[in-house]
Amino acid sequence: MEVLPPAQQRLWPMLRSSAALGMVLYGGTAITLRLGHRKSVDFDFFTDRPLDRLAMKTAFPFLAGSTILQEQPEALTLLVAGDMPQNEYVKLSFFGTVSSGRVGEPEATEGHGMQVASLDDLMATKVKVILQRIEAKDYQDIAALVRADVSLAKGLAAARAMYGSDFQPSEALKALVYFEGGDLRHSLSRTD
Repeated sequence: MEVLPPAQQRLWPMLRSSAALGMVLYGGTAITLRLGHRKSVDFDFFTDRPLDRLAMKTAFPFLAGSTILQEQPEALTLLVAGDMPQNEYVKLSFFGTVSSGRVGEPEATEGHGMQVASLDDLMATKVKVILQRIEAKDYQDIAALVRADVSLAKGLAAARAMYGSDFQPSEALKALVYFEGGDLRHSLSRTD
């Protein structure tokens, strides 16, 4: 938890009800919480259930004072200010009716009981996302997962199982070794 910036640390206990709503933390912050390899400044929650806005407002009262960045029936992204000093905001995203499934079981965080995606599922989502955007943080996450003995081959197979023919492992492998575009040229270290 110490790897999170102060604004996220203050918001963290307020997200305790996410597990009761069937939500699982994914993305860079989920990987950072497990591996501590970089800063991540947002929270991405996924659920296979439809987003229940009323239940979310009850579980997360701070949503009332948040700025909505994106709102669709099964996606909600906000900037949360809450009692954050110095205009610190945290980007918070919820995605509902996610049908990709998973290959591993989420694990509960110590002391809070929030659900965090398995490392195999996190690898699968990261090798998929590099086909959709070019950002150094995704490559850093994949490198950290590999250094933590999460199998790239298993991650590619998991992504294929989760996303079906929408995911082509060979294209992800090409993307992993192509370092042009986005912020890759100046943001990756030799170990990444």
